[in-house]
Amino acid sequence: MPAFLADEVDGKRTNKEGWIAGALDVVRRYGEMELAVAFPVRHDEVLHGTTEDGITYYGFYEDSDHPEHYDASVESALGMICDEFRPEVIHIYGTEFPHTLAMLKVAEWRKRAIVHLQGVMRECAEVYLSDLPKEVTERATFRDMVRKDSLWRQKEKYEQRAANETEALKMAMYACGRTAFDKAFLESVNPECTYFAMNETLRGSFYSGQWSAQNCTPHRIVMSQGNIPLKGVHHMIEAMPAIRKAYPDAELYVAGDNVVRDAGVVNRLKLSEYGKYLRDRMEALGVQNAVHFVGQQSETQMKELYLSAQVYVLPSMVENSPNSLGEAMLLGMPCVAARVGGIPSMAEEGSEVAFFTAGHVEELTEQVLKILGDPAYAEALSVAGHKRAALTFDKEANYRMLKWIYETVSRENG
Repeated sequence: MPAFLADEVDGKRTNKEGWIAGALDVVRRYGEMELAVAFPVRHDEVLHGTTEDGITYYGFYEDSDHPEHYDASVESALGMICDEFRPEVIHIYGTEFPHTLAMLKVAEWRKRAIVHLQGVMRECAEVYLSDLPKEVTERATFRDMVRKDSLWRQKEKYEQRAANETEALKMAMYACGRTAFDKAFLESVNPECTYFAMNETLRGSFYSGQWSAQNCTPHRIVMSQGNIPLKGVHHMIEAMPAIRKAYPDAELYVAGDNVVRDAGVVNRLKLSEYGKYLRDRMEALGVQNAVHFVGQQSETQMKELYLSAQVYVLPSMVENSPNSLGEAMLLGMPCVAARVGGIPSMAEEGSEVAFFTAGHVEELTEQVLKILGDPAYAEALSVAGHKRAALTFDKEANYRMLKWIYETVSRENG
């Protein structure tokens, strides 16, 4: 449920999917389109109505807790929504969820659908376990057994989601993306699909304010999330001893789901194997007091956390074009990122973002230390990264492209 709507109908607010919120804010501001938003909800939350500013909304049931399971009933729900609203264009976000495949299976509406490429599930599934030791991937905590959610089971779920994504893309007539990585993936699956290049619009607050070396906390490092192995937080934890040897006050702050949890019997029972591994490694390396999992952050809190840190790190094993990196660049933060997926399409290596080879802790450490120890280099990354992001995430330019894509699809369908 979009955050603006959650506020209006007293629904559950989420800090995720910021790229949708960014695009939606600009579309609402211009007021040139008759807009409806449809989103997954639980059985007891199915709803329909119109906002004060005229946006129609539909909440349809989808089991978002188990997105690897395809539910054919979503097809009829989405078909009914389309029959009622009669859209000229259907913009589908979330290729890893069943609703994308379901929408494309509604044949009479398929030709109006544009699939929005986000992550690439096939690549995510391949590197999901991110070099974790075999003895870790083969274990399961109490929580994992109860939920049937061990690390290997998580990988299998990603593989199933990848299969659903591929099936959906094979049926797609139009798609939009923003990197050489996602374009190559689409061409490998469906070379007949029309690809539109369209950059994202970020969350509004990140377009103001600027990172400053004078105003941040020295030697503070920030990550936007680290809840699954794919995001590589364990590699960053492995880098912390060497970083703290050079700077004993260095600390790492990790936003997003807190998978390590605090002490206590209940929390220990809820601990996943990955969370347990992270806690064990932090203790073994002696950095448990230097790594802080701060939980979900609001848009404002996330911005404040970014501006408080000296460097942003993205150690993921694969990404397409992570908006967290875009937000950090837009604020002018010095950034370190793994050279994977679509990230090389987002920045010039070494001048706009410091790159390293995914999974290589020594390279990661070296890049972080270079920024911490070289103010001139950090400032150069800050200035160049901000300049690049200001072009990539220009709200007005991205809105004009979005509108042109919609008009093109609408025109081609009469």
